[in-house]
Amino acid sequence: MRAALRIAGVGILIGAAACVPPVEPAREDASAASSASVQGLDEETATYLATLPLACLDRPHSVPGGTGYLFDRSLALRMDYEDTRAFYGCFDWHSAVNSTWTLAEILERFPDARIAPLIVEKLEQHLRTETIAGELAYFDDNPRFERPYGWAWLLALQGTLRRSTLPAAAAWVEATAPLADRFAGDLVPYLEALDYPERVGTHRNTAFALDLALEYARDVGDIDLEAGIRARSIDLYGEDTDCPLHFEPSASDFLSPCLEEAKLMSVVLEPDAFVAWLDGFMPPPDSPAFGTLEAEILLADGEAELDTGQIGAKSHLIGLAFTRAEGLERIAAALPADDTRVAIYREVAATQAARGLDAMFEADYLGSHWLATFALRYFIHRS
Repeated sequence: MRAALRIAGVGILIGAAACVPPVEPAREDASAASSASVQGLDEETATYLATLPLACLDRPHSVPGGTGYLFDRSLALRMDYEDTRAFYGCFDWHSAVNSTWTLAEILERFPDARIAPLIVEKLEQHLRTETIAGELAYFDDNPRFERPYGWAWLLALQGTLRRSTLPAAAAWVEATAPLADRFAGDLVPYLEALDYPERVGTHRNTAFALDLALEYARDVGDIDLEAGIRARSIDLYGEDTDCPLHFEPSASDFLSPCLEEAKLMSVVLEPDAFVAWLDGFMPPPDSPAFGTLEAEILLADGEAELDTGQIGAKSHLIGLAFTRAEGLERIAAALPADDTRVAIYREVAATQAARGLDAMFEADYLGSHWLATFALRYFIHRS
């Protein structure tokens, strides 16, 4: 696995330097990256993961799609975007934010890594008072933009920066704080007005955003936000039973609606209450429904000619392997050590993570610009 990661990482670093799509490694190299045991996060693996966001952080967002069936349109890149925007790379806004989070997390965990100076350079370039001021101005005119998914990732980024022991992080915290404060302040009213959660496998999943925002609230000691999220989570999900796990996944899911909800409730509820809730919510490991988590996720034939939408959906399914793995690990960690589900959940998590590593390069740039984030979250929660 380590040799293959080095080979893949070199190609991606070349792509980062040239601001072009990362070089796709030979299929046998990517395949060799599979690891049934999926070792813990070390500097070499972290460096490999860091090369993925570094390859796209300065690559401006792709032009909005459209067939031009009825209307022609003309678009121009803002001339001042590097000084008035912080999150303009990696295909879309939320991916730029979660990619920045990925780099900040890796830097905090491996501050002496050979790639650390490049990460510092990129964070200093993007997380400045001027660029965040431009972001705030944009949100003044577009207050619902990226709510709640992108908001949650920005809060996660601020939480990581606030936890950092690196001297350079203080300036990044100060720069990004106004945007984080805005999202944190607006999130509870948004949740209070939400009649129903969105139980989907894509960006609008409510439980996923709440989980990230709760991590932030705990990191920074925002008691009001933490209390609001806990209370609203119980309101929205406390009575849920019999999650239809056998319906998963949908064709473009990168989240498991059932696991995201269970992962959130593992933090919100007290341990005994969570065990009782999980008993009624998740199917038992020996059931056919749970077997859908163990089954390999079907991807389109690698030789088929796919359009952009199909490639994007395929990358989502690769990401699903990592988010399933993280969810199962975190649920297992919240259960009593003698609960028979713990070993099963962790075994399935390791299998899914290995499959994700196998397939990371099957979706080209549409996958490589964000998959490292979800691989990293699995490694963090497995460590």
